Amino acid sequence: MAILLALAAAAVVGSGDFFGGMASRHGRVLAVSLWVHVCGVAAMLVLGPLVGGDPTAADLWWGAAAGLAGAVGVTSLYLGFASSRMGVVAPVSAVVAAAVPVMFGLATGERPAALAVGGLGLGLVAIALVSRPGRDQGSAGVAAGVLRGLAAGAAFGALFVFFGQVGDGTGVWPVLPARMAGAALLVAVAVGTRAPGRPETASWPAIGLAALLTAGGNGLFVLASQEGLLAVVSVLTSMYPAATVAWARVVYRERLTGMQLAGVALALAAIALIAGG
Repeated sequence: MAILLALAAAAVVGSGDFFGGMASRHGRVLAVSLWVHVCGVAAMLVLGPLVGGDPTAADLWWGAAAGLAGAVGVTSLYLGFASSRMGVVAPVSAVVAAAVPVMFGLATGERPAALAVGGLGLGLVAIALVSRPGRDQGSAGVAAGVLRGLAAGAAFGALFVFFGQVGDGTGVWPVLPARMAGAALLVAVAVGTRAPGRPETASWPAIGLAALLTAGGNGLFVLASQEGLLAVVSVLTSMYPAATVAWARVVYRERLTGMQLAGVALALAAIALIAGG
């Protein structure tokens, strides 16, 4: 059950990331990220009672911590999508997001198997391949996308670790304070930077879809982490670029170079090795 929930989370989160990226291409990335979180609060007020659960105060605080990390991750991801190809940014973020829970386990006394160590090394090769621009791709845009993917992956990895501290029987309720904390952080940033707080009108349909899918995907991850090992479900959920890249290929006809496609394939292989370890 944990594996199915984690794979479902990957498909839903990856789709949500695509629609959030679509909204960001109209501009005002911070506003898009903010309203994805605000609408996500509304979504969780509906989904929470339907799923049920009885979280403790500590569970809700861990959810809030995950939300702060998630807000940083989503905003970094959307900035990357707005300036670079989704097929470049998403795989980079996924490799780092998969590696962080493994590194957390290492720091807390766990010893990863050789497969996991090999997966981390393969992930570095994947990032190098995905980072190589093609003839029709500016090197500056690809480099910026890779850097934002790295930042997003580190934040998503922290989100996985924080959600992994939530106890059993909470349902999806920890995602509610996560959305609220993320929204509060983004409001503070918008006020502090005097950035526009309202997205472009054309962004709203994609924002609604992104909010529902992202919040739902986070909920599926919380349920998966209660059923299985954190390292395994985190790595499986990190396969979300498969959905993002597929949507980008269908909607935007986004093409990657042969080397970048090889990098995407290696990224997915690296995630699988980390999970196997």
